[in-house]
Amino acid sequence: MVRLDVVAQKVAAAQARLAAADPLFSRPREEFLATDKDRDVAMFYLFLAIQECIDLAAHWVVDEEWGPPEDAGDSFDILRDKSVLDADLARALRSATGLRNRIGHGYGFLDPGRTHDEYPEGSKALRRFLSIVADAAGI
Repeated sequence: MVRLDVVAQKVAAAQARLAAADPLFSRPREEFLATDKDRDVAMFYLFLAIQECIDLAAHWVVDEEWGPPEDAGDSFDILRDKSVLDADLARALRSATGLRNRIGHGYGFLDPGRTHDEYPEGSKALRRFLSIVADAAGI
């Protein structure tokens, strides 16, 4: 990773977005779903955290000259193929990319209740990826 300052900034930004989303997603499901503003803010923080992870994955793949990713989720598959990520983590991160698309494009099939329910495991996957990136970059 050539630009360690950029990597450090993106890791910190993603961690901060997850930290901001945590208290909102930790509310009981019914309360989370009933409060439009807080729910939307939580979803936006999650969107931003996922986007930072996508950026970091693409940055890593391109810097290593492993070829250009075909789409946003492909970087995670390439990192899996290069034994940087295990298959389960790569799958979880590719799934997060799909969620990012649903949040960002306002697709009608976005289910905030499901997102709430899956947030604990999903955020663990994002944090695990951020830790792998930070370790690889020496930050």
